[in-house]
Amino acid sequence: MDTKLTLFSDMTFYKKTLVCFCIASFLQFVTYQLFTLAKLGSPDVCYALAQTVVILLVAPYIAALSAELDLKSKLHSHLLLLTPIHIGRSLLVRLFRSQAVLMCWIVVSTAFAILMCNMPIIKALKLVVLLGIYSISAGAIGMWWSRAFKDVIFGTVCTYFILGVFIGSAFLLMPIERYIDNLRPVIQPVLHLNPLIAVCNIFDGLDIFRIPILYGITPITFYNYSYPSWYINVFWQLVIGICCFLWTWGMSRSSKITAIY
Repeated sequence: MDTKLTLFSDMTFYKKTLVCFCIASFLQFVTYQLFTLAKLGSPDVCYALAQTVVILLVAPYIAALSAELDLKSKLHSHLLLLTPIHIGRSLLVRLFRSQAVLMCWIVVSTAFAILMCNMPIIKALKLVVLLGIYSISAGAIGMWWSRAFKDVIFGTVCTYFILGVFIGSAFLLMPIERYIDNLRPVIQPVLHLNPLIAVCNIFDGLDIFRIPILYGITPITFYNYSYPSWYINVFWQLVIGICCFLWTWGMSRSSKITAIY
């Protein structure tokens, strides 16, 4: 692990940018092809859904890796000299720096969608805002888990599990329906916390649960429901990200207190 961190820290900015762009673009190509085969929507919808999945996959790992580098360098070596405010500022700067290249990829890939998939500019702008906030939020979750378990890989996997629960919660309602007579009170929280629902809402309220491949594998379609506005989903993801960042900050402050004593 130390060798991997050293190699990553020694890479130039341009190499990091190229590696991130190549990995993200490859993942998006594969995901886009899968969504297209599943007929989840029009080309621009499948493209936007693929972008979202890529962000949720890449952002936690690079943020967790950046937090680990920070722990092994400046923040760790000068921990006793930093005030709580400086610790929080250092973590915040590290979080945004880790996502800077990914945000550049968001802008470039969305511009490509405007040209190649005829994505409307207004929807593209909303998508850039949405993906940018998702990147920071997913990164904060990744930082928290990696700091909690002191391991980048395990922290990233835990983040994937949490995000997977948010995305797949609509399908997990099927076994729950056996024990609950009315799922109506559960449906809205499930829709609010699902990061993919915001993408569906941006594209004219696409009802993704009623497409042939998904219809019937979730009980949501048998109830009257409405999708929340896209900015509501973004708000909840932002709240989750802020809470995870504050917990990471709190753990860093606790590490300082432990080091003093």
